[in-house]
Amino acid sequence: TTLSNMTQLLEANLSKRISSHVYLMSFCKKGNRFTIQTDDVEVVFFANQLFSQVYKVELSYRGAVLYSVKAVEGETSHRVTLDLTCAGNIYGNIKALCVVLPVGHRVQQADVEELKFGSGRFTIRDEGVRLLAEIFCFLPSLKHLDLSSNQITSTGATAMAAHMSHLQQLEWLDLSDNDISDNGAMAMDEKLTYLLQLKYLKFTVDNLSTDIKKTLLTTFSNMTQLLEANLSKRTASHVYLLGFYNKGNKFIIQTDDADVVFLTNQLFSQVYKVELSCRGSVLYSVKAVEGETSH
Repeated sequence: TTLSNMTQLLEANLSKRISSHVYLMSFCKKGNRFTIQTDDVEVVFFANQLFSQVYKVELSYRGAVLYSVKAVEGETSHRVTLDLTCAGNIYGNIKALCVVLPVGHRVQQADVEELKFGSGRFTIRDEGVRLLAEIFCFLPSLKHLDLSSNQITSTGATAMAAHMSHLQQLEWLDLSDNDISDNGAMAMDEKLTYLLQLKYLKFTVDNLSTDIKKTLLTTFSNMTQLLEANLSKRTASHVYLLGFYNKGNKFIIQTDDADVVFLTNQLFSQVYKVELSCRGSVLYSVKAVEGETSH
């Protein structure tokens, strides 16, 4: 509070010399710019309460910038960068982002549009997903979310599902090659219809019962904006590609699961394309040609 009343003060560095995660926040204070640098979570919280105008927020790990957002003078746009895999531990980075994202969100309502955690170099697991899900409310413009190959179980999927209604702009979701079973899939299924802009979904169904597979496919059939659902493993050999008309719109299902092929054949009445491939080589393909009676 004292610092907020010292109009001549330009910067206050409140972090230790050996800090790992450091938060840099720049505010407009009585017409002057004022920067706080800290490694203390409480300082971030109090600064967010005391200062009304934010123009820059940055999170770094030992000098490597993980998250940065800055208002551009004279423009209505803002610049956002986010890379939580460039340094440090991915789980620690997510925890640090949870602290500062509410402040960064205030920079002209700055929002992240893409999050990728599916590189395979790091795994965020259930606890990381739970933390991430709790900040979905600060990510209303998120369009692309990759959480593939992160050892996520039904526990993490259920925690994520509880906050998915915030992702109104999400278009691309990848949860493939995780360990999600029936309970987690059911929790996700109940919230998928909230994702009104979702066009592409990747989800591995190996651990699911036939009943849950049918439930998911039924939900897909009611999501008319959904263009493609990839339900196959990354290591799949034989892959089936099935193209249907879903309430007048084209919809593709890609799978390596025989149950899914059987169930889709029951649920969708109009088929326009079927393809069978083995490790990328097409073995069988049939396609209806629009405007022609031949195929």
